[in-house]
Amino acid sequence: MTKTLSKRRVHGIAIFTLLGVLYGCGSTTPPSGQLSTPNNTAIPVVGLNNLETVLRQADEAERQGDLPQRNQYILAGARIAVDNAQCAIVHTLLTPIFAELSGDDLATAKLYRVMCQHANDNLVTQLALLSAPTTNQTITQRQWQLKAPIFERLFSYPEAIEAYILGQDYSIQHVWQLTQQLTNAELTLTGNKDIDGYYRLATILRTYALDQYKLASALTQFQYSYPNHPLVKHLPEEIIGLLQLDPHAAKQVAVLLPLSGRLSSQSQQIKQGILAAYLAAQKSEQNQSTQSLTLTFLDTNVLKEDTLLSELTDFDVIIGPLLKPKLTFIAQNLRPGQQLLGLNRIDTLLTTATGNPNLTHTMLSGTAAETPQGTATFFALAPEDEAIQIAQFMFAQQYQQPILIHAPDRTAVRMAEAFTQTWQALTQRSNLTTLTFSDNQSMRQAIGEALGVQQSRERITTLERYLGTEMFSVTRNRKDIDAFVVFANPEQTELINPMIEASISTFSDDTQPVFASSRSYNHKLNKNSLRDLQNVIFIDMPWLINSQAAPEVLSQYDTIFKDASTSQKRLFAFGFDAFSLINKVLPMRQVKGLALPGLTGSLTIDGKNQVTRTLPRAKITTTQIEQISSE
Repeated sequence: MTKTLSKRRVHGIAIFTLLGVLYGCGSTTPPSGQLSTPNNTAIPVVGLNNLETVLRQADEAERQGDLPQRNQYILAGARIAVDNAQCAIVHTLLTPIFAELSGDDLATAKLYRVMCQHANDNLVTQLALLSAPTTNQTITQRQWQLKAPIFERLFSYPEAIEAYILGQDYSIQHVWQLTQQLTNAELTLTGNKDIDGYYRLATILRTYALDQYKLASALTQFQYSYPNHPLVKHLPEEIIGLLQLDPHAAKQVAVLLPLSGRLSSQSQQIKQGILAAYLAAQKSEQNQSTQSLTLTFLDTNVLKEDTLLSELTDFDVIIGPLLKPKLTFIAQNLRPGQQLLGLNRIDTLLTTATGNPNLTHTMLSGTAAETPQGTATFFALAPEDEAIQIAQFMFAQQYQQPILIHAPDRTAVRMAEAFTQTWQALTQRSNLTTLTFSDNQSMRQAIGEALGVQQSRERITTLERYLGTEMFSVTRNRKDIDAFVVFANPEQTELINPMIEASISTFSDDTQPVFASSRSYNHKLNKNSLRDLQNVIFIDMPWLINSQAAPEVLSQYDTIFKDASTSQKRLFAFGFDAFSLINKVLPMRQVKGLALPGLTGSLTIDGKNQVTRTLPRAKITTTQIEQISSE
């Protein structure tokens, strides 16, 4: 016993000698939070508030062999050091005694360690430290308070919400904003009414945001179900805004399209889609707000800019134009209260815009496109969006080493750049193998080299030359490749996919999936195309890969436009969704993540006021196209 105490005594002297130096120079690492918050009483350890006095008491307790009392004094000193942002002292004090602590004392020590953010502790380690069991409710509450921002940094939003609420010291608005980050599947009631109030209101918002009357009714039921919830007294601003919107605001709608000239055939398909949506709205009892609308089509290829502006004076809503220069001009000259749903995006042109510097700054800064006069929202069938969605899906599915193959045309290059940027940002890696080609021969060679097939053949040839005899061998490929991404037209993809299959080792049971965009196939596939595109996974509009997306509209369209191409069907769906959006843009802008099921995809509006489309996936088999159920 004497020998043990002697060793501890020597260790204690070293600690307190070091403390004398540390106490003089303080600490440059602030603690992550003070204990003396209005909603959090002090954790009772020892009723002393002078560090030097506490350390002398700890030294005396150790001299007397009373180690439990010494530890209490050290915890008290650590508490004082935390409050004074002397984190170096905190860690020096606590590190030697961790093994001797248990129960509430150990939980307290771990709490102080996290509050001072030890350099060796990552976020996961900090969460483990804050999970130490304790019977002290004050410690427990402080643990939850410190866990909350850690969960948030780890994007574990349900856990962050729970921690903020259980910590009982949080911003109602901040927790509500975290709730908006959750998926619909994550908004499952927990049994905790404080948490469930947030989840239930978020579900109500997403379900009824586009129907003002149903939203008001659901809110009344919410108030009865959660009478004491803070959201009843502090209703979120976006919900108040939705209730104040005028559902019949849009009366006169102008559609700006190049109805003559080189883009007239494309514009006619968009026009037919808009008319189809307008007529469908007239028949629907659920769309009373659109039944009184009047549509006027203006040809932007004929009207000059000044004439066009004068024609638009009395319109509430403008759909279009289609071309970026004209869209930029219209966006810069909206009158007060006028809404614009542009059928393109203009952010790439705003650096040269001169008419409205405020609009240029707003769009480039990534905030909503609020002009001094009206509001502008932008809807485009941008191929880059498909590339970004493919990269996000592959990352979520934990693919590690894909090969990107793209054609040399401008659109394929843009898609490849968008995929590469997104993939590298998600994975934090820059080693993405990318191939391009100029003809069939260069395509085959590039795929063989990327898979290591050419190197395998060369090794076989070298061995045969050295041995002087023909070898029975099988060419093999690299085993680290787990997927392919192809951005090419249908004809090119029908050549690339068989080349990939032929280059994969026949001795491997593993198959590497081939992901492609909507540009890689035609919706009318013959037997040869189905064979060559077998197992290709692609994304496209619901209307083209799911006959149940809008069966009545599809039937009517196929009857009228029997020989329509895939691109024409896409433009028709584009026009249909554009009209469907006009009375839903403002609610969708106010509610983050609010989705409108459309022919072109699940539509949402992002922080740049751009309509984004989430597309379903489908797989090509030897007989048909099969939609893949969303995970």
